[in-house]
Amino acid sequence: MNESIQWPSGEFTIEELVSLNPAFPQAVVRKKLSEAMAAKTVIQTQKGDRKIKGKFQAVTTPAAN
Repeated sequence: MNESIQWPSGEFTIEELVSLNPAFPQAVVRKKLSEAMAAKTVIQTQKGDRKIKGKFQAVTTPAAN
């Protein structure tokens, strides 16, 4: 799976990320988000629940060797 998705600038919700990448199924976008969070290139800035949507933000990090 070598798909590259586009990350929004600033804070974003999962819905915004999915709408920014219409060429990919929602499951692929969610998986890429999960991978980015595990790699610490995206952080969760607000925990979501049924009333509030979770928010995320891409983090700029130095290139890993």
